[in-house]
Amino acid sequence: MDAGIEPADIAVTVRFHAPAKKVKEALKEEGLASVLLSSDPKPDTEGVRVGSWYALKGLEFRCVAVAGVCEWALPLAKAVTPQEVDPIQHATDMMSERCLLFVACTRARDRLHVSWHGTPSEFIEEAEIA
Repeated sequence: MDAGIEPADIAVTVRFHAPAKKVKEALKEEGLASVLLSSDPKPDTEGVRVGSWYALKGLEFRCVAVAGVCEWALPLAKAVTPQEVDPIQHATDMMSERCLLFVACTRARDRLHVSWHGTPSEFIEEAEIA
Protein backbone atom coordinates (compact mmCIF):
# COMPACT_ATOMS: atom_id res chain seq x y z
CA MET A 1 0.00 0.00 0.00
CA ASP A 2 3.01 2.28 0.53
CA ALA A 3 3.56 1.92 -3.24
CA GLY A 4 0.09 3.29 -3.95
CA ILE A 5 -1.65 -0.04 -4.45
CA GLU A 6 -5.25 -0.03 -3.29
CA PRO A 7 -6.09 -2.54 -0.54
CA ALA A 8 -8.72 -4.19 -2.77
CA ASP A 9 -5.94 -4.99 -5.26
CA ILE A 10 -4.09 -7.04 -2.64
CA ALA A 11 -4.90 -10.61 -1.58
CA VAL A 12 -3.52 -12.69 1.25
CA THR A 13 -4.29 -16.36 0.88
CA VAL A 14 -3.77 -19.56 2.85
CA ARG A 15 -4.68 -23.18 2.16
CA PHE A 16 -7.66 -23.41 4.51
CA HIS A 17 -10.60 -21.17 5.36
CA ALA A 18 -10.13 -21.20 9.16
CA PRO A 19 -6.62 -19.70 9.06
CA ALA A 20 -7.90 -17.09 6.60
CA LYS A 21 -10.14 -15.78 9.37
CA LYS A 22 -7.06 -15.51 11.61
CA VAL A 23 -5.23 -13.57 8.90
CA LYS A 24 -8.19 -11.19 8.66
CA GLU A 25 -8.07 -10.64 12.42
CA ALA A 26 -4.29 -10.07 12.33
CA LEU A 27 -4.73 -7.45 9.61
CA LYS A 28 -7.42 -5.78 11.70
CA GLU A 29 -5.07 -5.67 14.70
CA GLU A 30 -2.54 -3.89 12.45
CA GLY A 31 -5.19 -1.34 11.51
CA LEU A 32 -5.73 -2.67 7.98
CA ALA A 33 -9.21 -3.14 6.57
CA SER A 34 -9.81 -6.58 5.09
CA VAL A 35 -12.66 -8.66 3.77
CA LEU A 36 -13.04 -12.41 3.40
CA LEU A 37 -13.39 -13.60 -0.18
CA SER A 38 -15.94 -16.15 1.02
CA SER A 39 -18.27 -13.21 1.74
CA ASP A 40 -18.22 -12.40 -2.01
CA PRO A 41 -17.19 -8.76 -1.59
CA LYS A 42 -18.31 -6.19 -4.11
CA PRO A 43 -15.46 -4.59 -6.10
CA ASP A 44 -15.86 -1.27 -4.28
CA THR A 45 -15.68 -2.86 -0.81
CA GLU A 46 -12.64 -1.41 0.95
CA GLY A 47 -9.95 -3.75 2.26
CA VAL A 48 -7.35 -6.36 1.53
CA ARG A 49 -8.93 -9.56 0.21
CA VAL A 50 -8.31 -12.62 2.38
CA GLY A 51 -9.23 -16.21 1.61
CA SER A 52 -8.23 -19.76 0.92
CA TRP A 53 -6.26 -20.81 -2.12
CA TYR A 54 -9.49 -22.24 -3.52
CA ALA A 55 -11.26 -18.90 -3.08
CA LEU A 56 -8.77 -17.18 -5.41
CA LYS A 57 -9.65 -19.34 -8.39
CA GLY A 58 -10.73 -17.14 -11.29
CA LEU A 59 -9.69 -13.89 -9.57
CA GLU A 60 -6.74 -11.59 -10.18
CA PHE A 61 -4.99 -9.08 -7.93
CA ARG A 62 -2.07 -6.75 -8.41
CA CYS A 63 -0.34 -8.27 -5.37
CA VAL A 64 -0.81 -11.68 -3.78
CA ALA A 65 0.74 -13.21 -0.68
CA VAL A 66 0.46 -17.01 -0.67
CA ALA A 67 1.15 -17.97 2.93
CA GLY A 68 1.63 -21.25 4.73
CA VAL A 69 3.20 -23.25 1.92
CA CYS A 70 4.58 -25.75 4.44
CA GLU A 71 5.41 -29.42 4.10
CA TRP A 72 2.42 -30.47 6.21
CA ALA A 73 -0.04 -28.38 4.16
CA LEU A 74 1.15 -29.10 0.63
CA PRO A 75 0.85 -31.77 -0.51
CA LEU A 76 -1.82 -32.50 2.06
CA ALA A 77 -1.40 -36.13 3.12
CA LYS A 78 -5.13 -36.90 3.22
CA ALA A 79 -5.54 -35.52 -0.31
CA VAL A 80 -2.93 -37.84 -1.80
CA THR A 81 -3.37 -41.57 -2.40
CA PRO A 82 -0.26 -43.41 -1.19
CA GLN A 83 2.11 -44.49 -3.98
CA GLU A 84 1.99 -48.11 -2.83
CA VAL A 85 -1.82 -48.20 -2.99
CA ASP A 86 -2.20 -46.78 -6.51
CA PRO A 87 0.76 -45.21 -8.30
CA ILE A 88 -1.37 -43.65 -11.03
CA GLN A 89 -3.83 -42.07 -8.60
CA HIS A 90 -0.90 -40.92 -6.47
CA ALA A 91 0.59 -39.09 -9.47
CA THR A 92 -2.80 -37.55 -10.29
CA ASP A 93 -3.29 -36.42 -6.69
CA MET A 94 0.18 -34.89 -6.57
CA MET A 95 -0.52 -32.99 -9.79
CA SER A 96 -3.78 -31.68 -8.29
CA GLU A 97 -1.85 -30.43 -5.27
CA ARG A 98 0.72 -28.72 -7.52
CA CYS A 99 -2.10 -27.15 -9.52
CA LEU A 100 -3.65 -25.74 -6.36
CA LEU A 101 -0.43 -23.86 -5.59
CA PHE A 102 -0.09 -22.83 -9.23
CA VAL A 103 -3.59 -21.34 -9.25
CA ALA A 104 -2.93 -19.40 -6.04
CA CYS A 105 0.39 -18.05 -7.34
CA THR A 106 -0.89 -17.07 -10.76
CA ARG A 107 -3.54 -14.77 -9.28
CA ALA A 108 -0.82 -12.12 -8.87
CA ARG A 109 -0.50 -9.69 -11.76
CA ASP A 110 2.42 -7.56 -10.51
CA ARG A 111 3.86 -9.00 -7.31
CA LEU A 112 3.84 -12.40 -5.63
CA HIS A 113 5.12 -13.31 -2.18
CA VAL A 114 5.21 -16.98 -1.14
CA SER A 115 5.92 -17.84 2.49
CA TRP A 116 6.03 -20.78 4.87
CA HIS A 117 6.99 -21.56 8.42
CA GLY A 118 9.06 -24.53 9.44
CA THR A 119 9.90 -26.71 6.47
CA PRO A 120 8.68 -25.48 3.08
CA SER A 121 6.57 -27.68 0.81
CA GLU A 122 8.52 -29.90 -1.51
CA PHE A 123 6.89 -27.94 -4.33
CA ILE A 124 8.76 -24.82 -3.22
CA GLU A 125 12.05 -26.64 -3.68
CA GLU A 126 10.83 -28.14 -6.97
CA ALA A 127 10.12 -24.64 -8.27
CA GLU A 128 13.52 -23.50 -6.96
CA ILE A 129 11.91 -20.69 -4.95
CA ALA A 130 13.77 -21.43 -1.73
